[in-house]
Amino acid sequence: MQHADLYHRLPEPLEEAHDGEPARWCVVQTHLHSESLAERHLLAQNFRTYLPKRRRTVRHARIVRTVSSAYFDCYLFVSLVQQQSWYPINSTVGVRKIVMSKGMPIPAPYGVVESLISATDDDGIFHPDILLRPGQRIRILDGPFSDQLGILDHVGSAGAVRILLDIMNRSIPITIDRDRISIVS
Repeated sequence: MQHADLYHRLPEPLEEAHDGEPARWCVVQTHLHSESLAERHLLAQNFRTYLPKRRRTVRHARIVRTVSSAYFDCYLFVSLVQQQSWYPINSTVGVRKIVMSKGMPIPAPYGVVESLISATDDDGIFHPDILLRPGQRIRILDGPFSDQLGILDHVGSAGAVRILLDIMNRSIPITIDRDRISIVS
């Protein structure tokens, strides 16, 4: 599996454990400039990771080149199920520690990492300008409400959004997959 292939699957909802407990994204602190190294070693241990990246221009000895680096310096995300053993993470090459409270990893709030993933392209580059936020004007791209305009009301954690459509002078809420909408500028 190529590294870029991982990002094709990231927007899918997180898998559930055998007891129905959903996986949660947790924050891992890495050593300085070791985000990609830590990600490779976590993937080798079958942890599911998400490392948002950015492109930047680097100049050195009159040579200018574009490189990708971590969007959040010294941090990446790892998906964990509550009963999953997270102990190996702290001893992984490139990892400083998993962010914890009271001896347990702290999960990110529902929808936060999923929103970041939805704004990440196939190369793993994060585009913060396309994040969905409640109150934005939205156009529905296909389906029975195709080309209708609405207001984004809620962004769900599993890829669905709730939009308020003005139909006959009434705000009607509909839930739709986020891949079927676009932001109206």
